[in-house]
Amino acid sequence: MTTRINHNFKHVELSYDKEPNLQPCIKVSVFFKKLDSISYDTFFEHWQTVHADLAVATQAFQAHILRYVQHHQTPEMKARAQSLGENVLDYDACAQLWVRTWDDWRKFYTSEEYAAALSDDCNLFMKLPMTYMVGEENLVVGESPKDLGGKDGLQLHL
Repeated sequence: MTTRINHNFKHVELSYDKEPNLQPCIKVSVFFKKLDSISYDTFFEHWQTVHADLAVATQAFQAHILRYVQHHQTPEMKARAQSLGENVLDYDACAQLWVRTWDDWRKFYTSEEYAAALSDDCNLFMKLPMTYMVGEENLVVGESPKDLGGKDGLQLHL
């Protein structure tokens, strides 16, 4: 059982008695670093072009992945975040992939086609192993991708 504090909600949609706005997918976030031997420009360019093309071209990707986003953390952005006095994840990149079910992820991740297409390429630009975070996304503010069937979050009008 959770312990709740007494709170006067300004947005009743977020109150304790409301259901969270869980999106209809599992989000897999994969964190990794660049190889020391290559520049950041080379790392990001290769990842957004060659590696993305290899991944998206596989049947395993097309059959199981609903959304793929690359999060590029440049040294400049990392420095800006560190200037706030907070801890910053020590990674250069995060690939975010959405699947409908865990079985869909396993089918993609364990497919021979995926391994054949991407294993050698990973060794060209990223340090292994990668670090994973897997979970559900609760959309609080903003629009849901319409083609995935999720509900929009709050639309704040400032």
